[in-house]
Amino acid sequence: MTRALDEPADTDDTPIWVAIPPGYFPLPVQDAEASIERAEAVLTDIAEPGQRPLIGAVTGALSALLSELGSAGGLFCGIGRHTSPVDGSVVTSSLVVSFQAFEGTRNPRLVLKDLVEAKAEAGQHAQVDLVDVMDRPMLFVERTRQLPTPHFPGGPEVPEDATTSVFQLEAHVPSDDGGKLATIELSTPFEGHGPHFRGMVVQMAGSVSFEPPAVSPGDNGKIGQVLD
Repeated sequence: MTRALDEPADTDDTPIWVAIPPGYFPLPVQDAEASIERAEAVLTDIAEPGQRPLIGAVTGALSALLSELGSAGGLFCGIGRHTSPVDGSVVTSSLVVSFQAFEGTRNPRLVLKDLVEAKAEAGQHAQVDLVDVMDRPMLFVERTRQLPTPHFPGGPEVPEDATTSVFQLEAHVPSDDGGKLATIELSTPFEGHGPHFRGMVVQMAGSVSFEPPAVSPGDNGKIGQVLD
């Protein structure tokens, strides 16, 4: 699980601490199936009769997605709804924080080097920047992908070959001993607004801690309003 910087370290199984920015509604990654089932029951009770057949399809797909994310090291998944500072329009995005642990220790820069090479071998073309933030090596990846356009139950038909442009930002932060890796992934279908999230992702990466951080009294663990 992830914890905001102001939360106490009351368990020994917290792998990383990171400041989650405001504006994101968290989705259940751990025990996702049971959580979604409870939500489905509530939604079914309050929904109009014509809406009820759609609830199961949506919650079923969401449950499968979150369960897969959790089994792949996902610790946090959130959906954000923000106001653009450019034109005041509503912009949505998804935010995922995940964690990996490796055997042994090694230079953290070599961990990032291997990650870059693995992405290149997989044909993942993107803007890649290996930089130091607060004297720590970090890898930032930025790209626009063409992903299949989803079809929502009850919505208009979508051609099978229809795609949507999705702007993606990744930040990869290794521990000092190279034995752990935190990954932050942001995606938004509002491609033109994607660059406005760069500062937020950099600040999140800078907040990552693999040890319980010291917190001053009154510190709320936030890193600033999204899209400021």
